[in-house]
Amino acid sequence: MIVINPREVCASVLEDIFVNGSYSNIALKKALKQNGAMPQRDRAFVTENVNGTLRNIIYIDYVINSFSNTKTVKMKPYIAAVLRSAVYQIIFMDVPQSAAINEGVKLIKRRGLGGLAGFSNAVLRKIADNYNNIDLPKDSAEYISVKYSHPLWLVKMWLSYYGEDFTKELCKSNCGKPPVTICLNTLKTDMKGLCDSLSKDGVEHKAGRYLKNSITISKVSDIASLEAFKKGYFHVQDESSSLAVNVLSPKEGEKILDVCASPGGKSVLIAEMMNSKGIVVSRDIFDHRLELINDSASRLGINIIQTQNQDAAVFNPEDVEKYDRVIVDAPCSGFGLMRKKADIRLKKDGNDIDSLIKLQRDILSTVWKYVKKGGVLVYSTCTISKKENQNNVKWFLENFPFEAENIQNYLPDNIKAPDGESGYIQLFTNVHGTDGFFIARLRRKEQ
Repeated sequence: MIVINPREVCASVLEDIFVNGSYSNIALKKALKQNGAMPQRDRAFVTENVNGTLRNIIYIDYVINSFSNTKTVKMKPYIAAVLRSAVYQIIFMDVPQSAAINEGVKLIKRRGLGGLAGFSNAVLRKIADNYNNIDLPKDSAEYISVKYSHPLWLVKMWLSYYGEDFTKELCKSNCGKPPVTICLNTLKTDMKGLCDSLSKDGVEHKAGRYLKNSITISKVSDIASLEAFKKGYFHVQDESSSLAVNVLSPKEGEKILDVCASPGGKSVLIAEMMNSKGIVVSRDIFDHRLELINDSASRLGINIIQTQNQDAAVFNPEDVEKYDRVIVDAPCSGFGLMRKKADIRLKKDGNDIDSLIKLQRDILSTVWKYVKKGGVLVYSTCTISKKENQNNVKWFLENFPFEAENIQNYLPDNIKAPDGESGYIQLFTNVHGTDGFFIARLRRKEQ
């Protein structure tokens, strides 16, 4: 029987991410598949260790660099990966510190780096004994950046928007493990049927915060293996994304366009809310992503979705005033997803935002023409950036024949939406418990 060392898998995944620039979710999924013989306990360990290390990477590197003369950026990549993984275990995981240290040193020797085993052992032991006494930066922005592992430029941007206390809580919330939320498929079953099936498979579940068709689940290792998933009783979707569809408010018999549809969660929820009566056109620029939408629609029993490969920023004259409603879930900086996609901390910088704003405005400048007079356009992003959100909406309303529409009636009563009457809501992880998300509802003028 082959024995797979979960700590070795962690180190290899982290090395892949830092050396090759691999996306964390893809690298982790690949590693778990390649090591499919690992028991579930070890798979859970690997998932938590990799994602947790990335969510806390700036702090972890600060800790390591406080006790090592060789800084992480100068270390051999595998040494840095092992140390980062071990430090996360020491500080954040409920494992014996001695195991984290000793097993980490063994990995380094096994890789043929025995000459650095003594160095690694000494650094980890110093950290285990002293990490609670580290001096963090005194400057507010630098402190938040290090303590809660957010890029300094992003912290400064949020500080300018929201102030110190709110920014600190927002960054802190982004370090937590995100919930897994699923959305009931009303075309296949009701909430009782879904919950009974989940309970039969040993899945813990509770009602969502805001929406009656949302459930948060836990104690599940492979969602696709669940009977309820196979039967098409649900799809995975954060409540923030579901709220965007609520704000769109699709109706039976309408023709609706989702211009940036992948992976398809909003498209299938739109179809479900339409009782699968009407037409939903779902577009993306990659065929393999369109296949994901087709697969989901098939599993969920939806037959009104038409997938099309088309760039949202390229004008299609055949679509002029063709759709009752259009939803633009635009490509964005993704800072609302930092709990789920922790490596965003490594891959984004302030320069990305300017290029994204141009793309977002190119898309809006194109697709508004597809909305019927009197129809609705919903603009959403999964980020927390006024430049990409509120400023884009302001620019759009100044240049095109639309008006913002009060969204209070499309939101649950228990959700905080101070800007709802102005036509939009910014969701925050620390306030709403959802992904960070922006939603605006805009109606095309009749004239």
